[in-house]
Amino acid sequence: MPDDGRLRLCCVYYEPRPSGQSEHVLSLVRSLDRQCYAITVVIPDLLAGLKADYEAAGARVVTLPMRKLRWPPAAVRGFTAELRREKPHIVHVHSQEAGLVARPLARLGGARRIVYTPHTINIRSRRWQKMYWQVEKSLSAITDRIISINEADRQTLIQLGIPAEKVTTVYNGVDLERFDPLAPPPAEIDALRQNGQALVMQVGRISEQKAPLDFLAGARLVLAQMPDVRFVLVGDGPLLEAVRQQIRTSGLEDRVFALGPRPEAYRYMQAADIITLTSYWEGSPYTLLEAMAWRKPVVATRVNGCPELVLDGETGFLVPPGSPHEWAGRVLLLLRDPHCRRRMGENGRKHLEKNFTIMRMKENLTSIYEQIAI
Repeated sequence: MPDDGRLRLCCVYYEPRPSGQSEHVLSLVRSLDRQCYAITVVIPDLLAGLKADYEAAGARVVTLPMRKLRWPPAAVRGFTAELRREKPHIVHVHSQEAGLVARPLARLGGARRIVYTPHTINIRSRRWQKMYWQVEKSLSAITDRIISINEADRQTLIQLGIPAEKVTTVYNGVDLERFDPLAPPPAEIDALRQNGQALVMQVGRISEQKAPLDFLAGARLVLAQMPDVRFVLVGDGPLLEAVRQQIRTSGLEDRVFALGPRPEAYRYMQAADIITLTSYWEGSPYTLLEAMAWRKPVVATRVNGCPELVLDGETGFLVPPGSPHEWAGRVLLLLRDPHCRRRMGENGRKHLEKNFTIMRMKENLTSIYEQIAI
């Protein structure tokens, strides 16, 4: 246990595979000053492949056999032993799944302060949504500060009865140095556009939340009017094979591509003309921030924090979730107007630089850490 005057921070989260949440925590770890913070990151053994990245960023890493809502005894013992050994000033729990288990364990394990970032406050099953919210309300009693990554979700949490002074909005941020306009995009993308066709891209988990089948439905509508456009999905998930089957069934193998997972997927966006997001719910999605960093116009669904990232009519367009026709209409508008695409892309970059940088995120979070650690 370091006893050198630094604030000891333990970040813990659960995700079965790399995601926006793992990118968020890694970005935070990279940005914190090691002269001020000693950082331990607790991740599931399913993400052991990320250990080297966190260690390179200066964190101590602990992998445990955590699972979605049921931590086996080895994970419980490992986490509580970590708390006793390190005695962190703050335990920062990320993700809903970890939040439901790690917060009670942290409190029982003697954690001094608990911070919680759910990243999204919606769940897949509408049947259990109200019950989940009641659990969040109950667990807020043992949580010193809840970080909402958008203002819309903060207001919802307050309406649920969580004290307003406990809930703070801190937007996600990206490191703009990662987005080098002179670096060539992956060659794989150029190979998909044999004659320089326009490219519409969506990057993210291929799951029910992200509605990839709506992306395909909208793509078919666009292709009926502009058959030379190319559409690309980048990401992994439970619906990947269903999406690929739908592409084959529709006879679109030469115009719509589901690439699967790719390392540094954000680099693929550089080659796109339009970035989209068809999600049914979100938090503050990194894919939109990355699109803005590349100066790309966006067509996204009007859910949760998306309207705070995408300024409708200025940096892109917002459409209702589950509306492939409206999505296709906005995509067609942008495809037919290169000037509009450039203008919205530039506006998006300015909006990002003003509000959603990694330094701004770090400054807001460290301010909270320092307030509650006293």
